[in-house]
Amino acid sequence: MKIELMKKKNNFWIRFFTGFIYVFMIIFSIEKGEKIFRMVMMILSFFCLFEFLVILKTNTTLIKINSFFFLFSIFLDFLVEKDIFLYIICFIPYSITFFIIQLFSKGVSHQEKIRQISHLTFGLVYVLIPFFLASYIYSKYGKELILGTFFLIWTNDTLSYLIGIKWGKIKIDISISPKKSIEGFIGGLFFCLILGILLSNIWGEKYWFILSFIIPIFSTIGDLVESTIKRSYNVKNSGVWFPGHGGFLDRLDSFIFVIPIIATIATGIVYFF
Repeated sequence: MKIELMKKKNNFWIRFFTGFIYVFMIIFSIEKGEKIFRMVMMILSFFCLFEFLVILKTNTTLIKINSFFFLFSIFLDFLVEKDIFLYIICFIPYSITFFIIQLFSKGVSHQEKIRQISHLTFGLVYVLIPFFLASYIYSKYGKELILGTFFLIWTNDTLSYLIGIKWGKIKIDISISPKKSIEGFIGGLFFCLILGILLSNIWGEKYWFILSFIIPIFSTIGDLVESTIKRSYNVKNSGVWFPGHGGFLDRLDSFIFVIPIIATIATGIVYFF
């Protein structure tokens, strides 16, 4: 019993330490300005897409091509003063190259070619677009919206995890995620609502209370979606980069699902109100 207790305690502190480094990196990039934040988002998206393609058992050569175009676009962004559309331009030849290689691959069935292409297409939509949108939100609506969104995601992830571990009894779906519980979800939502009130008072925007209700819902859905993908391919963790957390995709699954919702809400508010 003592050994099990010590193991859980050590896992908590390892998780806390790696989580702290990740949080510090994000806050630092946001405070340093749009260009640094954009580059950090693209680097994170690179690791997430890499892990995603590995999970789906994508052809190794195609993953290497993906890595080259990604790193090349980040290198260009470092050299020149451009915006997020630089990455989109770089991904056009990348996607074309990917499709051509698949089209003329020898000894591969047509079904396998379609499967590999669908992996890339799904990855571009599921993984890359949210990181593009995060950079767009920063440039269009300022750093407060993106910073507050991260705060709410982290609050929900941390408190739902801690409360779920301590008091979680009713599981959301044990076949997808054995650790996700209704109690944990309610706890994360409750503390997000408190933080939403604080952010409304600090930044003077009423929409924070609404976002503090929406973000925990889609954050949890994002976690469950990623868990479903991993279970479909019998993978426990997307990687080993964050001890106690798993890989980059494990760490950012909530963010990936939340950011498109935030971008939609922000755009809707600007255009319709």
